[in-house]
Amino acid sequence: MTQPNDTYEPGSIFKIVTSAAGVEEGVVGLETMFVCAGSRTVGGRSIGCWRRPRAHGALSFAEGVQNSCNPVFMEIGENIGAERFHYWMLRFGFNERTGIDLPGEAVGIMFDVDEIGPVELAVMSFGQSFQITPMQLMRASAAAVNGGYLITPHVGMKVVDNDGNLVEQFFHDERRRVISPSTSELMSQILESTVYVGTGNRSYIPGYRLGGKTSTSQKLPRGSGKYISAFLTFAPADNPQVMALVIIDEPQGAYYGGQVAGPVMKELMASILPYLGIEPVFSEEELDMDGVGQVAVPNLTKQNLAAARHTLHTLGLETETIGEGRVVISQFPLPNESINQGSQVILYLSD
Repeated sequence: MTQPNDTYEPGSIFKIVTSAAGVEEGVVGLETMFVCAGSRTVGGRSIGCWRRPRAHGALSFAEGVQNSCNPVFMEIGENIGAERFHYWMLRFGFNERTGIDLPGEAVGIMFDVDEIGPVELAVMSFGQSFQITPMQLMRASAAAVNGGYLITPHVGMKVVDNDGNLVEQFFHDERRRVISPSTSELMSQILESTVYVGTGNRSYIPGYRLGGKTSTSQKLPRGSGKYISAFLTFAPADNPQVMALVIIDEPQGAYYGGQVAGPVMKELMASILPYLGIEPVFSEEELDMDGVGQVAVPNLTKQNLAAARHTLHTLGLETETIGEGRVVISQFPLPNESINQGSQVILYLSD
């Protein structure tokens, strides 16, 4: 599920697109209220919330996103209407290749506008009955939080030599505005709250402002018991610099996106953010948590592996080893760098 020619039903992460379209169309706002009864009847068919037979009850638009409530998005889709919903799918680029520098890129597989009836519109609103690529999904989701621009993704930014000197800089300016800055700002705020209080809370990292959306989609045929679990995250939420999408195909046992992909995303972002030089800012409440704060990485070179592990454990740091042997010959991060407690230090070993 990582190739540019792979398509799949995106599930609830697509609710980001439905939300942004609904705000742009003026059919939903931050304080708009909904009622989830556990299902919604559309075209004579009862379509359930993932929480059925339980219900979310009364909830605001923001709470609908936080709880990924299907009836909320079915109502938003219905209020947008089939013709305008199809327009927004085209506007977010699901009918075209993203233009990424990789061969064999596919485009989305979606209904023509005259094929979208009430039931099709309802299930499309929460990410079913059409297929797109993961890169198309990330591109559209990035537009929802980057100020409103649909951007052509590229593999490379620059070329450097072995000493880190810049050899060539690539400049890319292929972008077009698809939503307003105000809608993008609102989406960033709501998706940040989803990580802290909603279905994405398993990716929460103290000191960092993350936004994101979970997804759990059934594979065809329905009822097969096979799922795709996913988690999309961006950070920092108030000025996004990085976005990641974790997709787990046919997880065993637990299958909800937040449960399965959330911890993977947390580990991934905990490594990416310090690497990018994005410093954590801890609230007073976070500083009172166990294992929260920063520590300076000690110099572990030439130490015995057992002693190095003990030192890191005492500091609240995890250890990963690369190579054979019992003596540390190199490490990452380098000595004296400040990293979060709970972070991983890589030890390179030799005899």
